Order: sequence, then structure tokens, then C-alpha cells
Amino acid sequence: IGNATNALLDNPDQIQLAANDPSLVPGIIEETLRYEAPIRLLFREALRDTEIAGTRIPKGSFVSPLIASANRDERRFPDPDRFDITRKPQGHLGFGFGAHFCLGASLARLETRAALEALVPRLERLERVEPTQHVDSILIRGPSTLVLRPAA
Repeated sequence: IGNATNALLDNPDQIQLAANDPSLVPGIIEETLRYEAPIRLLFREALRDTEIAGTRIPKGSFVSPLIASANRDERRFPDPDRFDITRKPQGHLGFGFGAHFCLGASLARLETRAALEALVPRLERLERVEPTQHVDSILIRGPSTLVLRPAA
């Protein structure tokens, strides 16, 4: 919710789109999961010898797939650094993948949808009081504080 709010505040044209068409709220959620996924990277252990993009990874090696990087891959997502709530970002890794897909993904989407449906109509009349403070973590991306006030 915080990442979506920040992305929308940074892209007022997207707030206007969503305010004019509430059916775009699910697009806000999926684009936020791609653009500012709450988990930035994973830690895994290779279960067998393998090779990825020409790099040999021996069994037992620790690897860190970078979800944030994969979600900005221009081969998968054209103009990946643009926040676009009309994009269809199927295949983003915002909730992980495979056996490690987030069990709470459906509930998180439902809660976020309820929050954004209430917030978006008001958001164009709000502004940040101060720069957003983020959680101090290389693993998690999200605001620790996000203070808003009525726009002047």
C-alpha cells in the first residue's frame, strides 16, 4: 500500500487515470508489485550443479536472485522504469515464484485493493509532508513512514 501510494504520488498522471477509472486499481497493484516489489532479493542454495547465462554454479553455492532487477528487465517489460498502471505486467516476481510464491498473495491483493479504492479518489488532493523514509533493509522495500497532508 505504501509503495503504491509513493509510486502514484511520484506519477500524478497515473493518479488522474485511476481517479477517472476505478477499474484500474488492480493495475496499480500489479504494476506496483513489478515496479517496487516489497521483497528485493532472495537467498537460495543451489541443490545441484547448474549454469545460468554462462556462469557455473556448483551444488551448495549460495545465490541471491534479484527480484527488483528481474522486474525491471527491458526484455520482459518495455520501458521498465516507467510506472504505468495500464501495463499488463504478467510474469512479474513481486510475490516470488514457483514453490516460493507468497502464500498470502491473494489476501495482500485484496487488502491493497480495498485500501487503494478508498485512497485513490483522495490522493490527488494530498501531498507528502516530508520525504518518505524507507525500511532500512536490503531485503525489504517499503516506507517506514509516509506522512501526507491536504495539498496546499
